Formats: sequence, C-alpha cells, structure tokens
Amino acid sequence: MSQQLSTSLPAPPIKPRSSFRGDIQGVRALAVGVVVLYHFWPHRLTGGFVGVDVFFVISGFLITAHLISKPPRTAKDVGKFWMRRVRRLLPASFLVILSSILAVWAVAPATVWRDWGLQGLASTFYFQNWYLAGTSVDYMAEGEAESPFQHFWSLSVEEQFYFIWPIMIGLLVFGALHAGIKPRAAVLGGVGTLLVCSLGYSVYLTEQNADVAYFSTFTRMWEFAVGALVAALGPRFYAESRTGFSAVMAWVGLLAVAGAVLTFEGKTPFPGVAAAIPVVGTALVIAAHSKHRFSPDRLLGLPIMRFTGDNSYAIYLWHWPILILAPFVLDDFFATEKITALVITVLLAVLTQRLVETRFRRLMERVPQLSAPRFLVTGSLVLALIVGGFQLTSHQMMQGAKDVDTGIERVKSEVGIDCFGASAMKDPDCADPSEGYEVLAPSPLVAEEDRPPVYEDDCFASSSSIFSDRTVCHYGEEDGQIKVALVGNSHAGHWVPALDPIAEHNDWSIDTYLASACAVLGEEQEFDSKEQAAGCDEYGDWAIEEITNGDYDLIISSNRMSAPIMGHSLEESEDPATEAYGQVLQQWESSGSRVVVLRDTPWPGETLDNVPDCVSNNDDAVQECSAPADTWLPMDPQADAVQQLANPRISVVNMNDYFCSKDTCHSVIGGVMAYFDHSHLSETFAQTLTDPLENRLRETVVDNRMWK
Repeated sequence: MSQQLSTSLPAPPIKPRSSFRGDIQGVRALAVGVVVLYHFWPHRLTGGFVGVDVFFVISGFLITAHLISKPPRTAKDVGKFWMRRVRRLLPASFLVILSSILAVWAVAPATVWRDWGLQGLASTFYFQNWYLAGTSVDYMAEGEAESPFQHFWSLSVEEQFYFIWPIMIGLLVFGALHAGIKPRAAVLGGVGTLLVCSLGYSVYLTEQNADVAYFSTFTRMWEFAVGALVAALGPRFYAESRTGFSAVMAWVGLLAVAGAVLTFEGKTPFPGVAAAIPVVGTALVIAAHSKHRFSPDRLLGLPIMRFTGDNSYAIYLWHWPILILAPFVLDDFFATEKITALVITVLLAVLTQRLVETRFRRLMERVPQLSAPRFLVTGSLVLALIVGGFQLTSHQMMQGAKDVDTGIERVKSEVGIDCFGASAMKDPDCADPSEGYEVLAPSPLVAEEDRPPVYEDDCFASSSSIFSDRTVCHYGEEDGQIKVALVGNSHAGHWVPALDPIAEHNDWSIDTYLASACAVLGEEQEFDSKEQAAGCDEYGDWAIEEITNGDYDLIISSNRMSAPIMGHSLEESEDPATEAYGQVLQQWESSGSRVVVLRDTPWPGETLDNVPDCVSNNDDAVQECSAPADTWLPMDPQADAVQQLANPRISVVNMNDYFCSKDTCHSVIGGVMAYFDHSHLSETFAQTLTDPLENRLRETVVDNRMWK
C-alpha cells in the first residue's frame, strides 16, 4: 500500500489483578506509542503500523486464556462474555464516534459528509474494515481524504474476533468432552488449524491484492491465533521465569517488533509473511514472561509505560480524529501544533479512562437501566439516528447541487460565455482564476461525480484484477474513417470528454487502452505485490502489440508516472522510463501511425488531498487551492522521449497553459472545477478544452485526411 492505514488497540486486560502482566501492559504502551508517532510523523517511524499486529496477538492471548479458564458451556455464557466486552469497549468508542460526527459537521467541508457519515455508521456497527476493503478496490477512492473514523477498521476486526472466539472455544471444549479428548488438546488443534488456514490466505491475498488483504478479518485472524496458541499451551508454558534463556527470548521478541517498526514502510507487502516478524516477536515476549534481572521487564514496567498502557485504548480512540480534524481549523499543522494535539489527546484519554472506562462501566454493572444489552441497543440506535440525520442533510445538499447543466448556465451568466472554463485562461478581460466565484460548475459537493465517461463505462484495467482486464472502449463515430488509439493510464482517460467531440466532428473512431496507475511503457513497474507488477507488465505488452498491429492512423498517449520502474525510486525512474517510452513510440510510428503525446496535466495531489474538499473549505478564497507551477507540474518522461527522438511523426501537445498562469496552477478556472479529485480532470472542465485541444492537434498533425 502507498501508506499503511490507522491501527487499533484492544480493551484493557480482562484478567484479574492477581495475574496482571506488567510486561504485556508495557508492550501495549510501546505499541500505542509507535502507532501514534507513526500517524503524526509517518516518515520518521515508517513501520509504526505494525502496532496493530502486536495488539491482535495480545488480544488473542488474553481472551483465550480467559476462555480456557472459564469455557462457555451455554448460549447464556457466550452472551455474558459479549456483554462484558460491550461494557469495556462501547462506552468509550461511542463517545468518540459521537464527538467525531459533531466535529465533522462543525469543521469539515460538506464534500466529505456523505462518505464520512457512512464510515461513522460502519464504525458504530463494527464493519468498518469491510467498508474500507470495499472502497480500497475502487481506484477512484485514492484521492479521498482519510476520515476520522478510519482507525475503527482494526477495532472492527477485534470485535469480530470477540464475537466468534467464545463460540469456537465453547464448541471445541464441548466436542472434546463428548469425544473423550482433553479440552486443551482440542483447543490447540482448532486454533492451530485456523492459524495455518488464515496465514496461508493472508500470504495469498497479500500477493494478489494487498489493499483488501490489509483490512480483511480472514487475513488477520491468524495473528490472534498466534496469541491464542500461547494461551492454549497452558500456564506452565508462559509461567513467570527468571532464567537467562527467558531474558534472551524476551529481548529477541522485543527487538523483532522494534526491527519491524524501524524498517518496514508503506510499500512493504502487508500483512502476509512480513507480519510474522512483529507477531512472533510479541508472542515470544508473552511466552517468555521473563523476570530475569537483565530481561526487558524493568523497561516495560516503568511508570510511564504503565500509565500509557492503562490509557492506551482511550489514547488510540482520540488521537486519530484529532489528527484528521485539526488541520480543518488550524492554518498550520506542524511540529508545535502536533505536539499540542498529542497533549490534548492524552488529557482526553485520561478523562475517558477514568470517567467512562472505569466509572461509567461500574455504573452499568450496578444500574439495571444501564445494563450492557440496553446500552448496546440504545447507544447503537441513537448513533444510527444521528448519523442518519447527518446523511439526510448531506443528501439534500447534494441533490440540490446535482443539476450540473443549471449550474453551468448560472456560471456562464456570472463570468460570461467567453470566460467559461478553459477559455478564461486566454482572454485578458476574464477574471483572474485566483478570484472567487459566486457559483461553481459543478458544485464541489458533487464534483466527485463529474467524472469522464471512461469510469462509468469501466474502461480501465485495474490492480484489483491484476490488470487481467482487456477492455477496449469505443468513442467518437462507430465506423469512422480515421482510426485512433488512446493509450495510457487514468491521465489519458480523463481526456475523453475533450476528444469525443473532436472525434465526432472529424469522423474518428477512438479505441481506448487504459489501465489504472499502470503506465504503458514496456518496462516493469513496482506495485504492492509481484502479481500486480507482473500483471501491469503483461497488460503493457499486450496493449503495445495490439496498437502496433491495429492499423491506427493516429495514436494519442498520455501517462502520469505514479509507479516507479522496478528497482528504482520514482525520482530515479525518469531516465529509464524515458528510454523505454522512446522505444515504444518508435515501434508505433514504424507501424505507419502518427503519434501524439499529451503532456501530463498538473497534479494538485502534490499539495492537496482533494481539490473539491479544498474548494468547499475555501469557497471565499479559492486561491488557497492553487499552487506554484513548479510544485504541481509533474515529470513526464514520455514527453521527454519525444524531444529526444526528434521524429516529425511523433509530437507533443502541451495544454498546461490552460491550467497555469504567471507561474501559478489553478484548481478552479473560469468558474469550473478543473479536477474531481486530487489529479483527474472533471468532465465539465475537460469539455471546455475541446476547441483548444483540436486546434493544437491540427497544428501538430498536418494531415488533411484527418480533419473535416
């Protein structure tokens, strides 16, 4: 993954104080520390996301040890177990969800309300991991801002574990007693079988689709099972030890976790095999239970570690929404602001731990009206109603903004027909793009839906299918006299709204060869998995040959260089990519085709997470959503290759002067939202580029056959 997402913490230990494990609480503190530091400074502690694996192991151990000591024998026992988890987990989590919803309504742009409201609902009912798994396969979700509820994905995984684990343990013990088998042996066999199956699936899915694997309950269950296996081996296996071997074992485990924290990074295929390092490391510390004088027990038992461990659940719950929402109310969010946010996080966590996790939980145990079942039902319904109202408001606002045609007419009446969209960049009488507009087309609220038709028509090969799709979409005239191939990744696809009218006007038939994030250049690129890298390479080879043998009159290519060449960083990829593109372009030209490269468009994603979000949040100061041209203008090795080839039949068309003026690139131009996400052209703005694009193509491709 380009960036590993937020992680989660288990609830406080369920074991009685007489068997309190200070070393486990210390590991818990260490894990929450690296998780929080990773989220606030992701480039400083690149592997901090492995904290989630540490907590999954701890949860697996503690829950299984408890269930083995008191195995559920009836449905009522299982229900009592679930209600204990409700009392421990839900009051604090419901408080944070409610606070986050209210904060989103107060400070976040309306563009995110719909999606974030759905995530709030998914978090309330603990299926956030599946919501994110579903959206992770959508390439167009890449530019969406991280929500304040995103960290609930791993809490959802834990809750799903808590739901099935007592049932599984109870059935294993019941079956063992009736079969004359020792219950512990049955639990060991069941846990071991699940561990092997889940680990195998985790390795497989991580190679096939790392984004989905990261969130899946089934790819994570083996991590709980490793902790459960330690518990199932019995108290003697993890009994307190003062031997030198136990000290070495504990240090090896701790160093394994630390090594993963320091060396793993966003592009590490995860969870898969890599997760075994922090998982096994945590299990070693738990199994060692070392009290040797040279063991890490003293380090893990420091007062600061105990304090952090005691408050770890609340620290985790609060730090992520504060981190996500603070930039909406602060002009800057750098070191000083981040440290202040951390202090606020700790203060809120301490209050939550004392007033909610402790006092309110005791109140639930004493007051029948606040019983766990009632709190679960009532709290869930109240949150659902609040989120529902939030969603209804968002829906009504978006419905009012969905009439793009009316919006276009309103903008034209404000700015003038000659100053609408891209035309504004060439008319000195038009308003400066940095100035504000009364209305925009489309409204930022619905800009994400103003996508070129290639998305609705499903024209892209994608990483989720290992680029196995071989879809060729057709635009322009069905049997046009001029055959045109449009090839590249999404930054080729977003030109279709401009090219389609050109094709209809000049009797062209356009075939598309498009792949999300995969540049067609004849060189292997790096992705989250080897399978995706190989799939992109195979797709590129296929597209190159299809186009070479397709008898095309004109080939139009455009690519954003988002995936580095295998074995290189993105910056180091420029030279080898230029060379590779040169060979492909020459191959196409040698087949008898004219070749035009559309230079890549400006990339706001360098400074903005999402253009519509920025504009919505700065509707009276849209200049805040602009940037210096040297920041947004990306490298384009394909265009560089054309310059090096110096072949008159291979040309570059550069349209970036319709995005940038006076060394500044804009996100709103002539009253039109130029982008629907972080880098892709909106359909409305692309359509305003039709005439200037046709003019430049005519100037570049001087061939009367192609033009009417």
